[in-house]
This record gives sequence, structure tokens and C-alpha cells, in this order.
Amino acid sequence: MIRHWCEAMGDANPAYTAAGAEAFAPPAMLQAWTMGSSGRRGHFNALMRELETAGFASVVATDCEQQYARPLRIGERVLFESDIESVSAEKRTALGTGYFITTRMDVRAYDEAAGEKPGEATPVGTHRFRILKFRPAERAERPQGVDAKPRRPRPVVNRDNAGYWEGVAAGELRFQRCDACGTARFPWLPGCNACGSDRWHAEAASGAGEVYSKVVVHHPLPPAFGTKPYTVALVELAEDVRVVANVVGAAPEDIAIGTPVRLGFQRYDEELELPVFHLAGPDRLPPLRVPLTRTLIVSGAIASRDYQDVHHDAELARAKGAPDIFMNILTTNGLVGRYVTDWTGPDARIESIAIRLGVPAYPGDELQFSGEVTERGEDGRLVLAVRGTNRLGVHVSGTVTVTVNVTRKVGRATT
Repeated sequence: MIRHWCEAMGDANPAYTAAGAEAFAPPAMLQAWTMGSSGRRGHFNALMRELETAGFASVVATDCEQQYARPLRIGERVLFESDIESVSAEKRTALGTGYFITTRMDVRAYDEAAGEKPGEATPVGTHRFRILKFRPAERAERPQGVDAKPRRPRPVVNRDNAGYWEGVAAGELRFQRCDACGTARFPWLPGCNACGSDRWHAEAASGAGEVYSKVVVHHPLPPAFGTKPYTVALVELAEDVRVVANVVGAAPEDIAIGTPVRLGFQRYDEELELPVFHLAGPDRLPPLRVPLTRTLIVSGAIASRDYQDVHHDAELARAKGAPDIFMNILTTNGLVGRYVTDWTGPDARIESIAIRLGVPAYPGDELQFSGEVTERGEDGRLVLAVRGTNRLGVHVSGTVTVTVNVTRKVGRATT
């Protein structure tokens, strides 16, 4: 199960697949050990059947909060107790009308091979989970899939700048360098401004730069650009060229002239991807881009033992009000865990993950993670704010608490 989970999430953390007693399960996998078969049993599933009989047939996860007391080791047996904490009054949402249901699980484990008994099981973690069980709104009342959002203007691609856009497609920001005098130039031009030579070659920027100038766009905002002010900056790269791009993931007031930034890429729809910049420094995590393939969505659901049809059967997903299958919250939680430990390294220990889902994650899109350190403790404890966006908006936001080895460096700062 651990191997399948790591393969589905793209998580290469060696701590999860090491040989012998040193290996332990990914903390974000906690809920997967509590998932039953596709058959329905127990008080929770009895409640689900009652709601379905009343016409509330669709379901979507909204929140997940997990605390981890200790790692789960290979060979241990898992026990858990589950309670329905609350059922809301009937609520009207953008998806439809339904009920928010919150459950809590206390998870324990014991090592049978070491002679331990079930009564000697020790706490592993707690898991609080919230879903919306709802009757879908009429199709005319809600967005129709990933094409409902207005699209941004398309760039003009011609023979003079085609190499630049080929670079963007390859995840590079390319500029030109004159073969005659060595001068770097951007934007792309047929000849050198310094010496007039038409001989040049393309180079990929390192991604490091700083804000040379900026403009904050407030009003009017075209629909494709959202509803909040956004920052357009003239960024001076380390290669001594300047590029106009959005600075994302930070409030406009936090972006000043001279602010260090790092290059990233943001996908806006199935055709358009643009270079953007994030604030640089020890308190910013590098961006992570995860293509939302059908394979990821289905394999993540299987690896987490979530057999809800909306995560693997497009026809049944449409019958329940979704335009296609969509990613389950356990996979999202796993990707958040992977994003953090990709940055901290394998010797870190995740203490808790608390996430809230926003827009769905459908196949054919891309999930783009960003994060920042909001708190640093002297004992190596970090609190991270993490976001994952796709072209519909914010898919996931939340907080991760992690403790790292105090002798190693994380994000350019010794912790």
C-alpha cells in the first residue's frame, strides 16, 4: 500500500520505502488505513443511505484535519474509532442543497509480531473530515466544467518570438544573446541593439531576479483576471535583462522595488501557460506543478482505497452533477504532504496537515502548489501555509506543521 501510494503521488521520499524497521508510512496516508471496502457498513454509511434515499445522492469532501502522534511502522496493525461529530442544518451552496457532515477518527496501532495486544495499542493520530452530501443544482445554475471560466487573451506568436514560446512550453524563460558582442537582450528581436549583428543564440534564464518596477491593477478587471487586484512587475533578471510578468502568491503591498523573486510558470487553461514570479527567500517554497491526468486521479483514489464512483467513472460522475471525474481529498492531502517533504527532505517529521478544498480538480488541468513559512521555532518546528491552484481557482489551501532536523538547512536558513 505504501509503494502504491508513493507511486500515485509521485513521492520519492526514501523514508517511506526504506528496507527494514526504519521505514514508515507517509503521515498524509493516515485516512487510507481506515478506509473500508466499497460495501457500506456502520453508522456513517447508514446515514449516507438515508440521505441518498431522500434525494441527496452527490457527495464532495470539503475539509480534512489530521494530527500525527507518531509514525506508523511496517507490520503494525491499525485500530480506529469513528464518531459523527455533527450534521448541519440543510444548506444551500453553489453545488446544490445538502448537509455538511463532520466525522472524527482516533487512530491507534500495535505491533502483533512484538507480542503487543490490541489493548496495548498506542495513539498514532486523529483525523477530522467534513463532506457535503447534496442534491445537485440545476445545470443552468452552475458552471459547466473547466470551460466555464473566461479565457485570457492569447499571445501573438510569430517567427521572431517563436523560440521564446517554445521555451515557455519547455518550462524555461529564454532570452537572446548576441554572438558578436555577447549582449543579452529581451524581448526577442531580429538584431542586436548594441552592435546590430543578426547572429545570436538563445539561453535559459536562471530564474533569479528582483523587482525593478511594478504596477498594481485595481479596476476594471476583465472576468478572466479575477476579482482581486494583481501585480504586474518589470523584473530584472540575474542575466541583466528585464521581463514583464505577474508576481503571484503575494499581496501587492508585500511587493516592493528591489524585492527578490524567483521564476515560476502558471497554467491558465488547456492552451495558455505563462511565466510568473514568486517572492524569493528562505520563507518561500519553490513552486510545484502536478499535471492532473486521469491516471493520477484514478490511481490516487485506488491507492487511498476510495472507491467512490465520482473518482473513476466519468458517466456516473456526470449523473451526479459533475462534468467529469475529479480528484479525491485523500490524493490532495497526499500531494500536500509530498510538496512539503520534497522541500524539507526525508529527515523531517510532519506533525499535522489541515486543508480545505475549493474548486474541483478535473483531468486535463494542472495543479500548481506554492507555499511559505509563517512561523519558525528554535526546535526546528515550521508552520507552512500551502496553496494549490488550477485554472478554476484555488483547489486547496491549508496549514502544515513540520519538524526538521536542527542540523540541516531548509530554505537557506539553518533550522
